[in-house]
Amino acid sequence: MKLQEYNPILYLEEYEKIPDEIYRWKEDEELRPAPGWGGSAATLEGLNQTSVPERLCVGIGQYHTEQDREIYLCVLLNRDTRSVESCSFGVYRSPELVAKALDIFFRIYPIAAQGSNDNSRNTPFSADFQKGTMPQISKKISLLSSRNAIYQKKNYLEMISRYHVQPEMTVKGTRGGASVVSTYFSQLMRRKGSAIFYTWQDAIDWLSADIVKYNQKIRGVYI
Repeated sequence: MKLQEYNPILYLEEYEKIPDEIYRWKEDEELRPAPGWGGSAATLEGLNQTSVPERLCVGIGQYHTEQDREIYLCVLLNRDTRSVESCSFGVYRSPELVAKALDIFFRIYPIAAQGSNDNSRNTPFSADFQKGTMPQISKKISLLSSRNAIYQKKNYLEMISRYHVQPEMTVKGTRGGASVVSTYFSQLMRRKGSAIFYTWQDAIDWLSADIVKYNQKIRGVYI
């Protein structure tokens, strides 16, 4: 199942917790997925995903636009292959960006239940999770993050606990733990070069296309 089959945009109305003042000046209801993204997703039934990434690393990048101010890209990177397994875009930086990316990830990899039947994990984004029908895997997936403050907040840990993942954080005083993320965003900025984003939509379109090209290069196949 392709990443592009899901809408990666996290709209303001989907956030669980957001400052009231954000609503007063940020309008994102007209944002749309980049061309080739957000199409009708294939049914989850009958899929046989045999290779599930078990070691993910999460990171959030910030990008300025001339007209609409900042927009944020959250990526879940496979720590072994460095490919982008899931992503989300939002105009407000918060833990919900990670939750949105995880929601998409577990739709791409709907593994049949082998362990826990705990249906309490649901999200504000997925009807399948809300119904308690999304299958789970027996071993929790490792989700590594840097020591950035956003990953240490209580609401981040509460949101992550709804998913079949084990949050991990780089050890204080060590280097290189989450290097896959820092390398990805550094290379992204080099690819971006002098390109200017005028609107949020410009940023979404360019960054989405870059993810597709990046994954094609990493995997050596079209996704």
